[in-house]
Amino acid sequence: MKRDWLLYLVIFSLALNLGTIGTFAYLRYQDQQRQEIGHPPPPPLRSLWRDLKLDESQRQTLRRQAPEHHRQVRAFRQELAQKRQELFDLIREDSTPWSAIRAKIQEISALQGSLEEEMARFMLELKKILTPAQRTAFLNLVQTRLGCCPGAFGPGGPGGHHRRGPGLGPRRCPGN
Repeated sequence: MKRDWLLYLVIFSLALNLGTIGTFAYLRYQDQQRQEIGHPPPPPLRSLWRDLKLDESQRQTLRRQAPEHHRQVRAFRQELAQKRQELFDLIREDSTPWSAIRAKIQEISALQGSLEEEMARFMLELKKILTPAQRTAFLNLVQTRLGCCPGAFGPGGPGGHHRRGPGLGPRRCPGN
């Protein structure tokens, strides 16, 4: 009996190791595919600010504006997560009417719209403190981070600070 137990333990360990190696190989293959296509992941946000070469007054203005923006964005994201969980709970139930699900989807859409408005407001405020060259560089960097170029992964992709949901791959430009 002790021998059978040991055999099962060895088989389980072998299966676990093979699964780990397989996962590692798959993820490495995906990274290589992405690099071969020529679309490196976007750089982290801090390096983007460094790339803009902000002067001290610009940095001070950004330090004043950013905390409130981050607080609002965090609040929107938390509320979105809560509403999405509520939607999932409605879907999980057997007898939820379509009207309740649709109403929850509309709540989520309105919150998402408010989040997008806050992001746009902050970008417009930021544009005001940038020089024309910095503005052009900033808009190009944001466009790449938002996934408006093939292969870009947006704010939740590699190197970004936020995670996109499962199954959400790279976004593409319209017409691509």
